[in-house]
Amino acid sequence: MASWAETFAQYLPLVDDPSAFLSALSSPLPVSFWVNPLKAQPEVCLAYLQSVGVVPEPVSWYPGAYRVRGWERPGATLAFLAGWYYVQEEIALTAVVALDPQPGERIVDLCASPGGKTAQIALKVGPQGLVVANEAQMDRLSGLRATVDRMGLLNVVVTWGDGRWVPLAEGQWDRVLLDAPCTGEGTVRKPVKSFKAAPEGFRRTVQALQKKLLQRALALAKPGGVVVYSTCTFSPDENEAVLDAALGDWGYVEPFEIPGLQSAPGITAWQGKSFRPDVVHAKRFWPHLNDTGGFFVARIRRTDVPLATETRPLSRKTPAFAPASWEPVDTLAQRFGIEPELLQRYRFWQRGNRLLWVALPHVRPLEGVTVEGLGMPLLQHTPRGPKPKTFALQFLAPRIRASVVELADEAAAWRFVSGQSQNLVAEGVSPGYVLVRFGAFALGCGLYGRGQLHSLMPKALQVQVG
Repeated sequence: MASWAETFAQYLPLVDDPSAFLSALSSPLPVSFWVNPLKAQPEVCLAYLQSVGVVPEPVSWYPGAYRVRGWERPGATLAFLAGWYYVQEEIALTAVVALDPQPGERIVDLCASPGGKTAQIALKVGPQGLVVANEAQMDRLSGLRATVDRMGLLNVVVTWGDGRWVPLAEGQWDRVLLDAPCTGEGTVRKPVKSFKAAPEGFRRTVQALQKKLLQRALALAKPGGVVVYSTCTFSPDENEAVLDAALGDWGYVEPFEIPGLQSAPGITAWQGKSFRPDVVHAKRFWPHLNDTGGFFVARIRRTDVPLATETRPLSRKTPAFAPASWEPVDTLAQRFGIEPELLQRYRFWQRGNRLLWVALPHVRPLEGVTVEGLGMPLLQHTPRGPKPKTFALQFLAPRIRASVVELADEAAAWRFVSGQSQNLVAEGVSPGYVLVRFGAFALGCGLYGRGQLHSLMPKALQVQVG
């Protein structure tokens, strides 16, 4: 296995300033985030963050995005828990900028977890668009779904399947994003863990996977559509070599620009191997150029040359989504004082006996694939009656007029989001499930009764303080 120094030294001939490149690799990476327009206005979000000692700097090239230095716990704020912003490495935003989603389009995110790029796309295509967020690893699906739910996105279908042969309809999608699994060399600046160079056998396995995934992405895109291939690694073997091996006559790399960002072009030769000339239109974002992580992005235009790739049947059988009864939705509406006509603009789906989901009217189950999410879960059936989900109450908060518990101070808010129960008298609130608020923040679902408020915040979202 190559050492840290050997891994990165091999790329020095490719960069314009080797000493600046190596210096950047060993310097702390700024935290970056973007404000969720479905939940908050940028100025309101920034004012709150500044009030708790966080000083964001605008990202000049991406409206609504900011960077912060030395922010140790960006997920430990009330604004984060309420879905006001999403933490995402700045340079990773370039993949969706290159994809350039348009309102109303149908788009596939082939390797979607943890969901930041899915969320970007869903906001760009808007309420008339559709995003299929596919993930191969079951243990990463919960994080993907949590992102979709916390951001309040009802135009996303989450699917589980190996992207190499997921049986989605071929030639039917306006755009396909393939943020491919890779060796992750460009993430070396992240503070989570020390970097370890990938063994050569793993590198070869990843490269074969990337080629298969890219050909599947090409097969899914309609003629004239766009496929974006991106990785967070420096290796030409995982970048330009993959484009060279997979594109054939089915697509070509086209130029694109991201004003305000410095980049280097794709390379056409590496260690004695030559690549097709259009790979020069890809962009390499070296860490020292913009004080970010490392990233590679290629924008590919699909030709009209037919391409069919192998598909495989469902990996497992799961309960199907079926149209849901209106009765539990109406019960929820009455409990929370929501005008029924405000909910009738959505479509509701039942999956098994436990969860009822809410989605936009055009978002439906896809045949032949394993659907793990359809919009967001609205409620859970319990012996006590319909139990609303925290993220659904956050989404519906502007429409809720009853069964609301307003917390008096920030200490009470933190007790709630850390999962604690507390003594509390809420005048005019009948016992049962409630929306818990603190000021501008819709925090989530609680259970109120007998002078006590019990927190029903999801364990994965709870933040311990002190």
